[in-house]
Amino acid sequence: MTTDAFNQQAPRLRQLALKAAAKAGASSDTAEDIAQETMLRLWQMRNDPRLYNPDGYASTIARHLALNLQRRPPSLPLDVHQAAGPSVPSPLDLMLQAEDERWLRERIRNLPYTQYAILRLRQVEHRSNEEIADILGIQPSSVNTLLARARRQLLNEIQQQRNKDKQ
Repeated sequence: MTTDAFNQQAPRLRQLALKAAAKAGASSDTAEDIAQETMLRLWQMRNDPRLYNPDGYASTIARHLALNLQRRPPSLPLDVHQAAGPSVPSPLDLMLQAEDERWLRERIRNLPYTQYAILRLRQVEHRSNEEIADILGIQPSSVNTLLARARRQLLNEIQQQRNKDKQ
């Protein structure tokens, strides 16, 4: 079948595929997907000499695709943790994680007192800027500035450590 002949027959073949999928019990959205898959398969077969009855092929392919979808068990949402199964971290992973946590706690403790206090009040105690400002006796506008400095300093130290580890 030539490309022009296929293009002329495509709308009719698509309608046949839609009807066959719907007749096999597919919903309208699923029937659309099946019709699209059917047209793709017919396009791939367009030069096959066995494609002497494209109407029959379109209906058969669509019906088989619909039946295959019905046979397949319903898919469940994929939860990354569930898919991996109950994985137990290795002792090495646990040791590395503990080491990373110790390293980060040390870096946080080494921050200037005000930055440390703001970071702790915000991240651990979930205090607002006004509450933090009242506790520390500073301006509320300073809270954001000092918090950003603390976070930036920690980020820089993490990046420096990463670069050391790569070397």
